[in-house]
Amino acid sequence: MNQLAVPAPAAVSTTILGQRPTVQMPIGGVIRPGIKILTQAAQQNDTARAIYERGCAEGKDFGAIENEIRQAVPGLKSALRPANVPYFVARRGDFPTPDLADLLLDKYGETREDGVRRLYRFPVIFAADSWELLMPHTLQVWAAGKRRFWAEYDDSGARRCKTYAAVPKDASGRVIRLFGGRKVVDRAEFGGLCDPERCPQYQERQCNLDARLLFIVPGLPTVNLIALPTRSFYSMDGIRQQLLHVASMRGGRLSGYLLGRQTFWLTKVYKDVTRIDDNGDAVKGGAWLIELQAPIDVGSLLLTHEPAHVDAAAQAAADVLGGGVVEVGPAPAASADRRASRPVAEPAADARRAVKQLRGEVANALEQYGIEVEAFKRFAIETWRNEDWGRSPEALGKAAALLKEVGPQLVRLRMLLQGMNVATDRYALYATRRFRREHWQLQPETVTRAIREAEEHAQSPGTLAALIETELDAG
Repeated sequence: MNQLAVPAPAAVSTTILGQRPTVQMPIGGVIRPGIKILTQAAQQNDTARAIYERGCAEGKDFGAIENEIRQAVPGLKSALRPANVPYFVARRGDFPTPDLADLLLDKYGETREDGVRRLYRFPVIFAADSWELLMPHTLQVWAAGKRRFWAEYDDSGARRCKTYAAVPKDASGRVIRLFGGRKVVDRAEFGGLCDPERCPQYQERQCNLDARLLFIVPGLPTVNLIALPTRSFYSMDGIRQQLLHVASMRGGRLSGYLLGRQTFWLTKVYKDVTRIDDNGDAVKGGAWLIELQAPIDVGSLLLTHEPAHVDAAAQAAADVLGGGVVEVGPAPAASADRRASRPVAEPAADARRAVKQLRGEVANALEQYGIEVEAFKRFAIETWRNEDWGRSPEALGKAAALLKEVGPQLVRLRMLLQGMNVATDRYALYATRRFRREHWQLQPETVTRAIREAEEHAQSPGTLAALIETELDAG
């Protein structure tokens, strides 16, 4: 499994769409699926209009713009409303490092009919193999910028409505300082159960199904994930179905690259959706929905899990890694006298099968992580001091384990370098001198040092580029 991936934990909790692991994943920025525009009343207010235009020009998030309008024009009941558009929005105010929003638009933005560069589609890599981890969601109510109510499932599987307990005070009326933050309790109404049909907030459309899709965007120099929030059930369900479909063809795996360097892509498509109007009638209407695409050859994706493909990869690995072909088929037929004189060598057959499987794993890992086969062969001979290491189950097992550890680290390092526009071939020469190791890229502790150094210079990539050139010129 890709080390960028978070393994599915044993403990999970039920959610609106299914089971959700309890692990939380850090967020380093937000890409919005649409925009907010001024309401009709706000458009007629000069102050509100000026604040909105200035905020959009400065790249502020819409929540901050709305709060500013609310403070400046307290009599305005509603300042902004959502607008469904065919593109995504990456605003500087939605990123702890605002320059990431600019970099995202520079790398993946497109200029279409209106002449404005916008984010219509972009590649993503997932960091877990559980769709529930990748798309956390719940029913919740927000009021005045604060979460008021939200749904959680208890151990029995009942959906309960949660809220924050009132802050306690002592006998003098002074607020008691709480340890661990505000306490969460069941809502008093309806016995603490979440019952949308009886819930006034749900019926008034104040309670909504909120979700976030979490992912990595190749080329963005950040160790945290990017979030894409949405309230569209159709978008959420479509993404979930696509994830389950791809996972079924990859042996349950969603994390990492799909095939070689191929990734998922997020885009928006215009589709007819059905909703129930106030009269209870089903009404169709068009909407721009978020769509997860996997532009790959499905046959190749399936082939990677077929035994024949594994055998072919193993045989190719035998040629390159083992210095020659090793017989992995059935043993030659023995004569009657030989069969009578000795038992069938089952242990030898088991060893052949183990070697074949491990060679396939090593070959696939070398291809997946872009590691040169000849370089790895030289490293293996030096490390395990065995010219025939490719025929040894023990040495091959160590090689497979090493690649499983160092491969994802190399992917992460390449992503950082790409995001900083640092040429990977120049960096490879630099790293060989910097760390004084020919095979630095195959030593986890050295790659960790390289990642740490790249992260330190992520916000000033010119500094790292200057270090690289200085080191190479000195040689």
